[in-house]
Amino acid sequence: MPKLSHPKITKGHAIDALLNLYRNDREFVRELDKIRDPYLDLIIQCALDSFDSGRKSGLSPKEYFETAIEHAKNVQQGCPFFPEAFVYAAQLQPYFDALSKLAYRWKLRAPWAVPMLVIYDMFDVLRIKGLMPDEIEVPLEEFSSLYPWASPLPPLEIKVPAWAIILQGREKVLAEIGRKLQQYEKEIKATGLTEYPSALKAHARWWFMHYVEGKAYDEIAHVETYTPGGSLISYARNVGKAVREFSKYIGIAPSVLK
Repeated sequence: MPKLSHPKITKGHAIDALLNLYRNDREFVRELDKIRDPYLDLIIQCALDSFDSGRKSGLSPKEYFETAIEHAKNVQQGCPFFPEAFVYAAQLQPYFDALSKLAYRWKLRAPWAVPMLVIYDMFDVLRIKGLMPDEIEVPLEEFSSLYPWASPLPPLEIKVPAWAIILQGREKVLAEIGRKLQQYEKEIKATGLTEYPSALKAHARWWFMHYVEGKAYDEIAHVETYTPGGSLISYARNVGKAVREFSKYIGIAPSVLK
């Protein structure tokens, strides 16, 4: 069965896909650098102090996230600093204000825009310092401590006695585990979760092309999906539908982009 889509997690993936497009746009990066450069030393120190505070806290990712969000509610821009880093908030206020104006001009008209731009700046610092790998392997048993939202179902527990391996062999045991997993997947899907949008990155690209680059749906269809003998009109309708759906994922209503 394909991956399932948790609304809040998929929203995060959609925002990430979109921001990666922004951060690869030369003009956007040029404007962002101009805003960020005067405050770079403060941003670096804030990122390092936040990382150090989180490391020393001993909190799980879930607990760290909950704590950071709770404290961020007390900051006007909702900047996701860990408590010990709040000392930087007042000094960085002009940076937040400039990011807010940048986001508005570039159609990032959502409450998450400024906090996410700040998070990405801080993550860049941590990556450059070698403190954050590009990918992290998470053991299965630790997934429960990753997110602050309620799990749709309790964890699936499977016990395999040594005698099962001895008497049946690994192949039969794996087949039995596979059947239990299939049933568990069905039960998770029955809670209301739908399949993960496999074309999410493509739809992010179409959204960016339409709203930021100003391309009409038929232009995007011609560049992205048109094949000889196909109907350009139907492709354009598909692009329009995908762009509108992506707007729902990221929480930016098309009406605020006009």
